[in-house]
Amino acid sequence: MKLTRFEHRWAQAALVAMFPGSRDEGLADIAGMDVHGYLVEVMRSLPFKARLGLRAAVWLVAFAPVFVLRRIVTISRLAPADAESVVGALCASSSYGVRSLAMLLKTFGALLYAGDEAVRARVRPAVPVTPAMTTVPLRIRRAHVA
Repeated sequence: MKLTRFEHRWAQAALVAMFPGSRDEGLADIAGMDVHGYLVEVMRSLPFKARLGLRAAVWLVAFAPVFVLRRIVTISRLAPADAESVVGALCASSSYGVRSLAMLLKTFGALLYAGDEAVRARVRPAVPVTPAMTTVPLRIRRAHVA
């Protein structure tokens, strides 16, 4: 099961709204990354139910402007600010299913975004992490049996 050309456009528009980047922070947006190639690979490697869920998430986000903005338009035709407000409304929805599908798409986008070397270099801690800082010794106490 592959995504169609228009589904790829919808997914790209949704992910750009979710990961717009920040010039102030020096983070690139996800549009400069290979979203199309990533989605092709994801759809190739996921099990059937997961592919179906990802496709449902893309369709939900694609047609959400009809319900959120009350305009007959898909997410790929919206201005960036409008697309961000639509995605925000989906993630804050009172419906668990809507929130879950929106977060599913956002999670897959985060895997691509965080995998980018420039993004990872920017969000790494400035202070080197030593092994002593990453582990916490645990002390186990014996339970007293009465």
